[in-house]
Amino acid sequence: MKPIITTLTVVVLACGVSCAQDEPGPNFEHLKPYGRIIGTWRYEGPLLEDVPDFAEKGTKCVFQFQWRRILNKNVVEENWLVEFEGGKTYSGKALIGWNAAENKLSYGGMDSHGGMSLGTVEFDRAAKSSTLTEKGIDGNGNETTFKGVVIKTGRDTLTWQALERTGGIVEGPSPVYT
Repeated sequence: MKPIITTLTVVVLACGVSCAQDEPGPNFEHLKPYGRIIGTWRYEGPLLEDVPDFAEKGTKCVFQFQWRRILNKNVVEENWLVEFEGGKTYSGKALIGWNAAENKLSYGGMDSHGGMSLGTVEFDRAAKSSTLTEKGIDGNGNETTFKGVVIKTGRDTLTWQALERTGGIVEGPSPVYT
């Protein structure tokens, strides 16, 4: 009886491993540029600008971005978090996927303060950058816009910068965070 149970266990485990290695979905090709930044990226240092109602320039802060593939590699999930010294936080989650009708990467996100946004992501392979352009609303229903860029500057380094911001907590471009 033991050899049958052992054999059955090995077969079940082998099937589970092979099923977990499904081929990427049909939209994986469009999301391939994310391969360079999949993972968790973190900035720990001084805040480089004032953020009203959160913290002043120079306050210790942590920015963390995480990108991971989900749904058979057809979607990229983005999680971001900002922690300010003193305990205040601001975070969000987004999904990025291929919009076949418009032939572009679409972005949809929500944040911990009730805001939401929809937009697009464009990659520039030569510059090793991705640019997010979005429109949304804050938690009070006021319109917001955002345009930001992530640039892979080294094997373990990237930069993030808001190029344009309107209607949100902070307006205008941001300093570059590495």
